[in-house]
Amino acid sequence: MSTTVKVFIVLILIMCLGFMFTTMTQYANRENWKRRWDQDTKELKAELDSSNSALANYSKDKAKAENQVVNLNTQVTDLQNKVKEQENGITELKQTVQNKDLQLKKQETDYNGLKEDFMAQSKSLEMVRQRNAELTHIAQVARAVAFNLNVKLAEVEDDLNNAQTELNQRNQDIDALSKDLKKNQAMMGLVRERYPKIWNEVNDQTASDRYLAAVVAAVRPNPQGQQDLVMLTIGKEEKVDEGIEFIVYRNNQYIVKVRVERVMNDMVACRVIPESWNTNNLQIQQGDSATNRL
Repeated sequence: MSTTVKVFIVLILIMCLGFMFTTMTQYANRENWKRRWDQDTKELKAELDSSNSALANYSKDKAKAENQVVNLNTQVTDLQNKVKEQENGITELKQTVQNKDLQLKKQETDYNGLKEDFMAQSKSLEMVRQRNAELTHIAQVARAVAFNLNVKLAEVEDDLNNAQTELNQRNQDIDALSKDLKKNQAMMGLVRERYPKIWNEVNDQTASDRYLAAVVAAVRPNPQGQQDLVMLTIGKEEKVDEGIEFIVYRNNQYIVKVRVERVMNDMVACRVIPESWNTNNLQIQQGDSATNRL
């Protein structure tokens, strides 16, 4: 065979092989597409069934959701109504609170006023209590003073009776003394006429040793409780000098001697001479008599 024939045979063989390969490839492609179509159809059908089921479920869920939305809208409406009611209630409560605040402020003002009145009344009550205590004390003192005055009055009545008796006796003594005085005056007139020098000496001595009389106005004890300071109702007008001694007596009963330490206008302050006390334990009393000589 010639080379050309061989080449031609080889080309025919190659073409046959190519055609066979193409045919086989097309067949395989057709088989694969069919299988794939069946599989895709089944998958699509399954997906469609699933989608239909999901759509049905979605429709049910949507219906439920719509029902829930309606219910929720109803609940929201109810809640809004309740909120409005609560707001109205809150507004009323606020108004009530404001009214209560006003009432509270008024009551607080009234309470402050009552508290001030109570404090004033308390002060007045305390003052009244103090005044009652003072009056009670004054009443007690008055009772004690009245009792002392009654005792003193009884003593004064006794002293008055004694003084009346003594006065009668003194009147008798005065009558006798008046007679003696007239007699002495007559004798003194004779002395003055006959012995003027002696008369002048006697007159001067009498002027320097004049008679002084007073009454005890007050008595004060010393820290030891003993009577020490005595006030007498006599002063500068009677020309009392410091150092003069007075005899204190009561109803002709000697008590003690006192010495003038200070002279005032209408009184003198005297100090008791301790060694001159009487032996009858008599004490100085207000109203006792005092003289510089008996």
